[in-house]
Amino acid sequence: MCSSSSGSHLLKSPVTNHCGHTFCRLCLLWQKITTNSCPKCQKRLPSYQFIQHQPVTYTINGILQSLYRADQPTADILDIPSEPDIQTISLSEPNRLYSHIPIILFDFPVLPSQKIRIPIYTLYSRAMMHIVVFICKELQCLCLAISYKPKSTYTGHYGILAKITGVANKDDDILIDIIGLDRFVTRQMHKVAEDHSIADIELKLETIHPEEPKVSNGSNSTIELANRVHAFITDLSCSPPSYSFCNAVQGLLGPVWLQSVQNIHGPLPSPNDPISLCWWAAIILPVANQDRYRLLEIDSLMDRLTLVVSWTHDLETQWDRCTTRAMTSIAKAL
Repeated sequence: MCSSSSGSHLLKSPVTNHCGHTFCRLCLLWQKITTNSCPKCQKRLPSYQFIQHQPVTYTINGILQSLYRADQPTADILDIPSEPDIQTISLSEPNRLYSHIPIILFDFPVLPSQKIRIPIYTLYSRAMMHIVVFICKELQCLCLAISYKPKSTYTGHYGILAKITGVANKDDDILIDIIGLDRFVTRQMHKVAEDHSIADIELKLETIHPEEPKVSNGSNSTIELANRVHAFITDLSCSPPSYSFCNAVQGLLGPVWLQSVQNIHGPLPSPNDPISLCWWAAIILPVANQDRYRLLEIDSLMDRLTLVVSWTHDLETQWDRCTTRAMTSIAKAL
């Protein structure tokens, strides 16, 4: 009863599938991504979100708790492998070096809190999912390591740990929804291919250094910079929609625009949460991929906010120039 239906290991966070077979939650999530079928009877699995939020099987979980109580304070912290080939990463050990982590390479950087959808259309891509998925110990979820394709060296390159939040199966195609969590930096490369690499990585968890002021006591404080970013975005939402600017910013401005981006990326964070506001602004502002990656490389929160503020100044300058050019053209036409 205390073994997974696959028979390979003891259960952890046991959930019972509709077909009656019991697995670790993470085992079932992994099966949803890789095969979408019960490994015991091959019946189709429920949705990824359902499995993720499904209550544990009370009776079996109670037996497991009693078995482990003598040796462990709680079964939740046991390191029982869900799948023998899946690595586990801990967010509570930021200085630890994780060896031979598979990294997916994108043509654009993914930022913390950013939500994107990854299409899986080919058999090769499906096979890749068997090796690139790993476990986050604290969140008890499946994650991916994603990096922006570097133009030169791969060592010292930054990337993002992303949580898998949803999986949609359509015939032979898979759509995987993810959200960015924390950054990492590659320390040693073992393999580099066109669409993935394998490297030793070090986590770069979000912290505010003691020398970075957290209160608004000057023009250079993090809160002051966050207020300037917040005010810029708020002003955009109060402006009339743009139809005459370049394609990169067409439709940017106005309450409908703000509502649209909030529907996708979540509510506009408060200036009192400068970390979240910084990443949120970087996701929604029309800046180049190289600029976003540059932000990903910066450890200091104040330096990141300073860079985002410089983006707002550049955008204001571009828009003023466009407006002046448009007014000049109208005057000449009249």
